[in-house]
Amino acid sequence: MYTEEYNDISITLSQFVLRLTGVWITANNSEERQRILVASYTVLMNMYGLYLNLGDAYCSQGDFSRCIFLICNTLCILLGLFKLLVVNIRRTAFKDLILFARQNFWHFKYDREEKVLFMKCRQFCKLWAITACSFAQVSLAFYIITPLAANIGRNKSDRVLPFKIWVDLPVSETPYYEIMFVVQLLAVQQAGAVYMCNDTFMCVLNMHVICQFRILQHRLLNLWSIIDEKQMNSIDYADSYYTALKKCIQQHQSLIEFCDNLEHVYTLPIFGHVVVFSLLMCLDMYEIVLADVPISTRLIFVFHMIGSLVHILFFTYSCHGLIEESENISMATYSGWWMVLPMTETGKMLRRDIKMMMMKSMRPCYLSAGGFFPVSLETCTALISSTVSYFTLIKGSSGKITEE
Repeated sequence: MYTEEYNDISITLSQFVLRLTGVWITANNSEERQRILVASYTVLMNMYGLYLNLGDAYCSQGDFSRCIFLICNTLCILLGLFKLLVVNIRRTAFKDLILFARQNFWHFKYDREEKVLFMKCRQFCKLWAITACSFAQVSLAFYIITPLAANIGRNKSDRVLPFKIWVDLPVSETPYYEIMFVVQLLAVQQAGAVYMCNDTFMCVLNMHVICQFRILQHRLLNLWSIIDEKQMNSIDYADSYYTALKKCIQQHQSLIEFCDNLEHVYTLPIFGHVVVFSLLMCLDMYEIVLADVPISTRLIFVFHMIGSLVHILFFTYSCHGLIEESENISMATYSGWWMVLPMTETGKMLRRDIKMMMMKSMRPCYLSAGGFFPVSLETCTALISSTVSYFTLIKGSSGKITEE
């Protein structure tokens, strides 16, 4: 175990967003009170966002494009709140994940080859975290740019907000307009943070687990050559190998336990995202291709759709990698000189443990969507195919509504 401070931009960025939404773990009572306060603020801002979108949708029933825009926003808010609720309910398991990763993953006490694998993992996580946060911020920025562009040339009494408020108040006049604009800006920012914070950190954890499986394979493949350099007889050789093998078995067991914990925390958020993803992508495509909306509103959904595609590709790639790398432990365990070792008591125990490790590896680790099916690259293709089907359906429906 290693408890030294570890710095990495992907973890720092994920930690910042998780703290911003009141999800990150705390070290004392003071931090816990601050976290509860931030979490309450997050829920309040998201509930306010739901009120704005649902109220506007109710009063804009005759405007199909406007309703699609508001439904898309509502789904994003509800999905973010669902993920936030699940992770907070399973907070103990979430804390265990972070503490285990700190002690066993996030350090630099690796040999040269293992450090190469670890640095590749860091680079991938860095790319993912920066990409996810960038697309999220660009999408959120256009929620602010849209009303600002619409207000150019208008009188102060005729200004528009990011979301229309159906109340009998002079919200377009100073200072009410400025106050409501800032409040809506904060609600948009907090809704965006909730929507992407858990998924970003989950992918970072997933990639580090994959890296650890690769490191374990490297250690299993190099056990024989390391021991052989000591020029031992066959009996001492078997004893030394069995001692080294037991350390690898313990690492394998801890990785399996970590994956089970990761599955426990994130299986329902994954399920929620998979269920809503195709519908969100379909609504994005409608707003981009068919809806009669301002270019700034269209750009919101362009960046949201690109960000969603990048997210699902990164996520399913990491889940697919987890399945493959955990399964490859079986071949790495088998590849060695254990067949020529003597059939002593140690030799028999060694062969038995190798067989058990191979059998465990044949059932790979994976992340599932609510326990219904494991997530892999096939999930990505299935979701994109569903998106096209939904878009075809909504395109036909919108055509009928226009004709009527």
